[in-house]
Amino acid sequence: MAKNQTPTAAETVKARVLVDGAYGKVNDVVDVPAAEAEASGELDAHPDAVAYAESLNA
Repeated sequence: MAKNQTPTAAETVKARVLVDGAYGKVNDVVDVPAAEAEASGELDAHPDAVAYAESLNA
């Protein structure tokens, strides 16, 4: 997917978990539907956020 391209609702994206809850623990990286990542206040799908979380879990 191009950097400035918006994912469709059917696509999955990686997202950083911001709070312990239904998606996992803080700083976990999960694959979720793009629409769910955008709608949830518990996830951050920005590539920088995902890269940061992945660096913590490496």
